[in-house]
Amino acid sequence: MSYSNHIAALNELSSSEGVFTTAQAGRLGITRNALSQAVASGRAERIAHGAYKLSGSQSDCTDELAAIWKLTNPPRFSHERMQMAAWDGIAIGGSTAASLLEIGDFYLSPYRIYAPKRINSRISSASFAVRRIDRLDIVWIKGLPVTCPERTLIDLCIDSEEWSLVRDAMHDVERINNRRLIQIVASLPDRKDMRNRLTPIREYLSDHCAKECR
Repeated sequence: MSYSNHIAALNELSSSEGVFTTAQAGRLGITRNALSQAVASGRAERIAHGAYKLSGSQSDCTDELAAIWKLTNPPRFSHERMQMAAWDGIAIGGSTAASLLEIGDFYLSPYRIYAPKRINSRISSASFAVRRIDRLDIVWIKGLPVTCPERTLIDLCIDSEEWSLVRDAMHDVERINNRRLIQIVASLPDRKDMRNRLTPIREYLSDHCAKECR
């Protein structure tokens, strides 16, 4: 592929992906040498090892997070991973999800990411945990799979965030789907430590039930 064709392919990839991986570029015929040349010339910048964006594209606070998520399955394009049948279970959750959902007072990073299997990573700004997340509990924000408010509230408890912060996040959710909240809780292991961690959720559900029964 000629230099001009590489540039055209990079522009196409940047338009669809924003942040893109080396493997994604390779699917469009863009070689590693072409990426290195693009970085050297200032046309592209490296966001993380194996992830890039074009220098002229608009920066976003989620660029690094997008790079980390995409690197969990480098060859796949975002639109492919967004398909219901292609759900791989890797999701942005916990405090990071709360920040993106704008509920509670949580920071975007360190990035909290859940996966059905262990992910070994040396990225210091990311915290991975093994957790099964149902595709039904996902909303897409800026092209990223983010746990819905109900799942996020539960995960904040499981992650041992301060109960006062969890309760503040509850107050910020415009409308909690209580039925879904109960379903998620019911799917979790019935252990003493889990019940203790979910105390804010159980108190909320108990209070909600008491109000409905009046």
